[in-house]
Amino acid sequence: LVIPDLRVTKMDNFTSLSVGAGEWIDIEECKEENLLPWLLQRRSEGCVIVGVEQTSSSVQLLEYQFPDKPIVLLLGKEKEGIPVQFLDAVDQCVEIPQLGIIRSLNVHVSGAISIWEFTRQRILSQKVDMS
Repeated sequence: LVIPDLRVTKMDNFTSLSVGAGEWIDIEECKEENLLPWLLQRRSEGCVIVGVEQTSSSVQLLEYQFPDKPIVLLLGKEKEGIPVQFLDAVDQCVEIPQLGIIRSLNVHVSGAISIWEFTRQRILSQKVDMS
């Protein structure tokens, strides 16, 4: 997990919502001004950068097959999405199908749905041991 400020992990609302999950995953700090070089470095290391964003070239999340490589899932800002300067670093944008007039989900919801789809695909391809 990469966040812009590690101090967030010490806040009461983070610790109460994470229910200890923060102790089991690596959390790294990357300020927004350093995010583009960070993304490009991950790509050079063989990661695929997947942005969760509605763009003219995005594909439906349910139609996207996550590659069998390390994945960086890039989420945007609430109400703003992924800033345009980071979209150039994305290998593929995916969007979550929605019905209705409002075609937007909160960032944490989009992240959870996307992580679940990634996990579902790994389970179905038997690349994750569920025992």
